[in-house]
Amino acid sequence: MDNLNNNNMVSLIMPTFNRDFIIELAIQSIINQKEHTWNIELLIGDDGNDDTEELIKNIDNTNSKLEIKYIKMERIALSDKLNYLVELSKGIFYGIIGSDDFQSLHKISTFEKCLELNPTGDVFGQRKFIYHDIIFNKTLLWTQNKDLHFFKAGSFLILKKSIFEDNNGYEKGLWRSVDSSLSNKIDWSKLKLIDVETENSKVINSSIAIQHIDNIWRRKSKGFRRKQKQTKNYLTQTIDINIEKEMDCVFETYSQVKSAMLENLSFIQKIFLILKK
Repeated sequence: MDNLNNNNMVSLIMPTFNRDFIIELAIQSIINQKEHTWNIELLIGDDGNDDTEELIKNIDNTNSKLEIKYIKMERIALSDKLNYLVELSKGIFYGIIGSDDFQSLHKISTFEKCLELNPTGDVFGQRKFIYHDIIFNKTLLWTQNKDLHFFKAGSFLILKKSIFEDNNGYEKGLWRSVDSSLSNKIDWSKLKLIDVETENSKVINSSIAIQHIDNIWRRKSKGFRRKQKQTKNYLTQTIDINIEKEMDCVFETYSQVKSAMLENLSFIQKIFLILKK
């Protein structure tokens, strides 16, 4: 697929570390993007030591407009990994996506429509998305505070690569707060921000950050132990959504991932999770 046109290409950057138990769900959400005309390159930067590479080699990429590039890396800080991958990317727009985040199947088609309506747009994002606890099947709607004049949810954001280049990328050597290291350098008043929710509200309930065994210990901080919680940047509210409907053709992968995850829980982990519930 090296002949894909770079002019109408969006690059999706997926850093990962030992996420072989859930990364397929994130990848399938890109493979199964609906009704898009732009080409997509998915760059997966892996500095773990699990079976991620083998898993990716065996994935059936049925999307003729998608090229999946796997890059094996040495263990480095997350910001350094992102800088390397973004610099390597070919798209005129790029987005960082988590290896445990399910991207809306309408992500790219909605971006295309918004760009068509707003050809001078610089940043395309959303202020609402879903947090889903795959272990206990609980779901939250996260809504960004109105006083923030930029999009905070980095995993559900597409922006011009020139913004990355003009601001010298992410600060080096960071393991946390990587998104803010770039956003703090940006003069947002000079950029045109486009809220994709206004064009297609379907992206809200189908943009899903997965709470799983690797990060389940932070359930309280994510708002799962309260009906409503005001975090620094978000209001979290319990919501009922149909996961099967929102994930559509990828729901089978979700079911397989969940079953395997529950089956592999140790007795101590099960007891701990029950107590934390």
